[in-house]
Amino acid sequence: MTQQGKAKASQQSRYEIVDRLATVLPQRNLYELAEEFQIPTHHQGKKNKGWVGQVIELAAGLSLNNRQSPDGIDYELKTTTLLEKEGRWVPKETIKITQLNPERILSETFENSIVWKKLSRLVFVGVDHKSSTQCYAVRLGVMDLNAPQLVEPIRQFWEDVQHNILSGDMLNFYNLGNSENLIQLRPVGDGKLWSLCPITGEKFPARAFYATKVLIERMMASSELAKLF
Repeated sequence: MTQQGKAKASQQSRYEIVDRLATVLPQRNLYELAEEFQIPTHHQGKKNKGWVGQVIELAAGLSLNNRQSPDGIDYELKTTTLLEKEGRWVPKETIKITQLNPERILSETFENSIVWKKLSRLVFVGVDHKSSTQCYAVRLGVMDLNAPQLVEPIRQFWEDVQHNILSGDMLNFYNLGNSENLIQLRPVGDGKLWSLCPITGEKFPARAFYATKVLIERMMASSELAKLF
C-alpha cells in the first residue's frame, strides 16, 4: 500500500476499519500475507512473537508502530489467539490494555482516562493457529459503548484502583481483580519493574490493566460492529 493509502487508512473510524478488515482477512492465511508484506515469522530460528499483529496492522493499512497513542482516530488494533471449543471461539489469553501510571490516574476521571480511551477504541482480531504454517483471522470484536453491563463494571473497577492509590494501599495488593472480572490490574514483566506511590512515596510492583477472557468473549458477542468471518 502507498504512503497516501496508509495515511487515508489511519484516518478511518473504527466502523470503517472493521469493514476493511472484514473484507481483507477472511480465508487469508496470515503466513501468506506475512510473506507478501515481508514480515518475518521467525528470526534466527525463533518465532517472531509480534508477526501476527504486524500483519494485521499492515492489512488495515497502518504503518508498524509501538506507540502508546491510538493507532487511528478512534480505533486501536489488538490481536489475540482464539481456540474453538464446543462450536464457539474462546480466547486463549488476556489482552493488555495499558500500563498503570499511578500519578496520572489521580488526575483523571474515568471518561478521560487512558484506560477508557484505549478500551473504547479497541478493535481486536481473534486468530486461529491451525498449524505451524496456517493461521487465520476468525473473529473481529469491539467494545459495545452502549452496553451499561460492560461499561459500568469497568468504571467501578477503575475507580477502585484510583481509590487504592489515593489511600496509599497499593503496596498491600498483588493483583486487583480476578478472571471473572472484566478487567484486571496485575504485575508486568519479571517482577523487577517498580512504580512509585504518589501518596506515600513507597515503591510497588509495576502493574498494567488487562482485558480478561470474560470481557473478550463479551466483546465478541457484541451487537455493535462485531463480525464473524
